[in-house]
Amino acid sequence: MHADFCDFCGRDSLKFVYQPEGSTRGLKVFLCGHCGLVQSTPRIDRTEKRHDAAVSGGADWGNVRYGKGFRTQVAMDALARHADLGAGLSLLDVGSNRGRFTAAFLEAAPNAQITAVEPDERYADSCAGLSRTRLIQSRIEDAKLADASFDVVHSCHTIEHLAGPFGSLKDHARVLKPGGLLVLDAPNIALIGGNDILEEWFIDKHLYHFSDVTLGRMIEAAGFTIIEQPDPKDRINLIFVARKSGTPAAEIAADPAEVMRGASLMTSYVTTRAANCAALSAAAQELESLKPQRVALWGAGRLFDSLVRTGGFDPADLALLIDAHLIQHMDSRHGVRLSPPHALSGAMVDVVVVMSRGFADEIVAEARRLAPKARIILYADLLARARLAKAA
Repeated sequence: MHADFCDFCGRDSLKFVYQPEGSTRGLKVFLCGHCGLVQSTPRIDRTEKRHDAAVSGGADWGNVRYGKGFRTQVAMDALARHADLGAGLSLLDVGSNRGRFTAAFLEAAPNAQITAVEPDERYADSCAGLSRTRLIQSRIEDAKLADASFDVVHSCHTIEHLAGPFGSLKDHARVLKPGGLLVLDAPNIALIGGNDILEEWFIDKHLYHFSDVTLGRMIEAAGFTIIEQPDPKDRINLIFVARKSGTPAAEIAADPAEVMRGASLMTSYVTTRAANCAALSAAAQELESLKPQRVALWGAGRLFDSLVRTGGFDPADLALLIDAHLIQHMDSRHGVRLSPPHALSGAMVDVVVVMSRGFADEIVAEARRLAPKARIILYADLLARARLAKAA
């Protein structure tokens, strides 16, 4: 599909709504005035050189690629509800990445066979040599797969990267057997409507930005019946379970309500994010005021990057900078050495600042176990106080 046309409905109805901050690809975000799908152009150019890993609060975030692993158990739980894991299932894992899902599925389904498709040569070998596994190092669009050859297609945080997601969903239906199962997981654009949004959500690697409505409609139009909807309380992820049920839709109907919802969401995002970024200097000042207490900050990712780059926070005096996941891929952030969570035990810190949104509850529980006497400051509370201070 030409970039000037919506990938879903095929209409020449794309309306410019936003320019992402810090894009290395010059991305522009558009809202389809017919079906309401939010999408970015230009589409992926396969001749582009792969950028180095960037742990940034801006649009250049990417190529760290550890987030899929967080979704493995959710997908396994969905499969347990809707598939017989003891049967001789044939599963297609789209974007197998570091192989965490593949390994979990092989363990839970002892008679199953997996075809793992992963284009990134840095990680494809994670599935090489696994029993009952065929590895195809390729983009899913280029993989040559036979009709009706799989019982299950699993795709986790991949569809938003594709040049043509609707075509790929229709191809997923093609390779599934009649009644075959689709487990599809993607980022949820609802996150940008939260009052704590800070990072640039429209990153270079993501070309499509789905709501529960737009992704649900796309799945159904590709020839599926949805049997399990996303959790409405999850603002971060959308996971659908669907069964192959028919032929793709010939035409996509207009959805004026979704177009209005998309436009309102984009307006809210721009306004709220600007206010939050403006308040970051006050957040940095609060943390600076904690001296001479020993402060540990847990979470060295996008929120931390924004606090440093936009808010002017100097992390040099931190007693610890903790990140259980980034430490596997880099040694330091903004000149401060990364530490694993267990370093908190015995570090005698007075305060633990939790710079995380999606994993705040888990981090707080672990911080209280490792440093029971430390005061805990949550990112959401820090930001709320900073906004009040900025408004005063």
